[in-house]
Amino acid sequence: MKIQIICGFLGAGKTTLLKNILKQQTSDTVVLVNEFGELGVDGALISEGNNFNVVEMPSGCICCTLRESLTEAVREIIERYNPRQLIIEPSGIASPSSVILGLKSADFWSQIQLAPVVGVVDLTFYSEVDSENIGNFFQDQLLNSDIILLNKADLVTAEIVEESKKRISAINPTALMIPTVYCQTELPETEAKGDVKHFHFSPQFQAEVFAFPGVIDREKIEGLLKDLRTKEFGDIFRAKGIIKTDRGVESFDYVHGLINFGQLTEIDENKFVFIGSDMDRLKLENAVMGGVRDSARG
Repeated sequence: MKIQIICGFLGAGKTTLLKNILKQQTSDTVVLVNEFGELGVDGALISEGNNFNVVEMPSGCICCTLRESLTEAVREIIERYNPRQLIIEPSGIASPSSVILGLKSADFWSQIQLAPVVGVVDLTFYSEVDSENIGNFFQDQLLNSDIILLNKADLVTAEIVEESKKRISAINPTALMIPTVYCQTELPETEAKGDVKHFHFSPQFQAEVFAFPGVIDREKIEGLLKDLRTKEFGDIFRAKGIIKTDRGVESFDYVHGLINFGQLTEIDENKFVFIGSDMDRLKLENAVMGGVRDSARG
């Protein structure tokens, strides 16, 4: 079984890349998604319009403490589906080295083949990070990626793209770097390095999640997402969800102040996920529920 690992920080574009890859794959592929927070959203987005089996590992990040859970999840996938390919999308705060080391320690290691690791870098965020304070997560991601997509290249200048290339090349001179927009690219055929460099990363983030039925006022939710920039609800880095609105079923995505909506066909319930620090859950809950149309409150 071939295993493809996709890594990248919160909101970098991993799920977008994954959906692009699945458009070119056969149905003999399983996707393992791990999300930070107890409520899975990415699984629903990936399943939309696809016939692939999606397995979710919510509530945490694939790191040192979850290697055993990862191993068990992969073992179950092998026993239940025995696919030709498994694609793993770890949480945005998971280290790819922990995924690789977990797989290498498994008793089924000889039955799998590790494909080149693909890392996704958000240029709008990476360009603002102090090079002396990149942090262990970025070190781990960049050092252990064989292919690095410099995503959201359309939102930064050509100078920022080139400067980011130089900074990343200083960390991992052998990685193949490709500037992208919405992660649209043909992944080249290359070999996985195989060696692993591990950095311990203890994320100082929390997740607040909400799930409930009903119809949502789309304009009120868009207003809430815009208000996240003011930090009145806390320092919210990332928000995402799937909602049934007065305009139909939609997904939403918030990262670095940028807001995007997408169309979906059907959902069981509304799901909201907020990731950040020092968040005021009660204030967030009041704002979220304030978007529920009166006729849907029951």
